[in-house]
Amino acid sequence: MVLSQRRRGPCRLLIVENDQHLIDQLRRLFASTPFECEVARSLRTAEAILAERRIDVVAVDATLESLPRGGVPVLIQGLKARAPLMKVVIFNGITGKASQRRLRRMGADGYLSKRSGIEALERSARRLMNKGG
Repeated sequence: MVLSQRRRGPCRLLIVENDQHLIDQLRRLFASTPFECEVARSLRTAEAILAERRIDVVAVDATLESLPRGGVPVLIQGLKARAPLMKVVIFNGITGKASQRRLRRMGADGYLSKRSGIEALERSARRLMNKGG
């Protein structure tokens, strides 16, 4: 599947996660995809990466201890303010349609439960990039 690209260069994905085992799995998964994937183990590192280069999709673990005051809604608002065209995917351990709807109302472009499996993150990133906006 070819990803639609409104921008020049590869589709860039930033994953904000602090679980080393999951990071290793995600790196292996995205190594064979058309995404240029980076990992930040903290929001501070993610902010530094976002300040330096364009990111098309950011996937954030909503259970990070370093979430801003105000939690996920403030996080989403901050990410969208920094890069309005960037797609934001939130993932955490909570399942259910109510959580998914609430996060979308907050401005998230996608939501995944960690139970979905790492392949779901790759499918979600592809879907968002193919939408083109």
